[in-house]
Amino acid sequence: MDKNTVLLHDSLPLWSKDYRGMPNALARSALFSVSRSAERRDFKREVIASSQGVTLVYTGEELHQDDEDVFLQVLHLAKEQKLGEDIKFTANSMILALGWTRNAGSYERLSQCMTRMAGMLLELTVNLADGSRMHYAGSLIGEFSWREKVTDDPLREWVVSLQKNIVKLFDPHAYSLLHWPTRMSLTPTAKWLHAYYSTHKQPFPVKVETLHAAMASEIKAMRSFRAKLKEALALLVESGFFLSAHIDPKSDLVHVERAADRRRLE
Repeated sequence: MDKNTVLLHDSLPLWSKDYRGMPNALARSALFSVSRSAERRDFKREVIASSQGVTLVYTGEELHQDDEDVFLQVLHLAKEQKLGEDIKFTANSMILALGWTRNAGSYERLSQCMTRMAGMLLELTVNLADGSRMHYAGSLIGEFSWREKVTDDPLREWVVSLQKNIVKLFDPHAYSLLHWPTRMSLTPTAKWLHAYYSTHKQPFPVKVETLHAAMASEIKAMRSFRAKLKEALALLVESGFFLSAHIDPKSDLVHVERAADRRRLE
């Protein structure tokens, strides 16, 4: 993680255009599942799978990787201004950044993602190294509105705000940078792995069943999940994010080696 950024009390840290900042506590959890199902669960103060030292209680509609994409892009737009100030953009520019097809379905999809993240409640507790605990309770998106032209021009104007306290999730060493072009080329399972392993400079072996729970996979049969996981790992090797990745057939541990990301130093 490139920490040549300054964290202010009323704004997010700055990062380059090819990266997106993500709190480690969220990237290492099942908050954004890898499911592609059109039907989403409704959670009511349910504990979500997360890393050791983190407790995450969630209320709201199930979030998927497309919600995370929107969240990351909103954070990216918000970093240039004080938190609480209006974030303005057109639906077309957002959809372009997300790599979605520009049509009525994508505009509706964007609206639904925003609605889910504005209407949810996240209760997060993180155990810190000094023995204290950091608490955050709130939604991911504060509120949003949009205006359409009389001619129903698809260049709809959006105004979004973020909760000011979300800055607590971006303390130094509490967030990581995700390479955006790489993420945009990946499948949902590979996206989750990319975010998870972006929070580890030197990843340690992890059991397949641990990753299965952590990404809230809808695949119940472990043999089928293992095959999907192998495909995602291979995709991350092909993208250059991993130098190598494999599942040990005896221990069922996932071993990966991250590539040095020289682009952050440019």
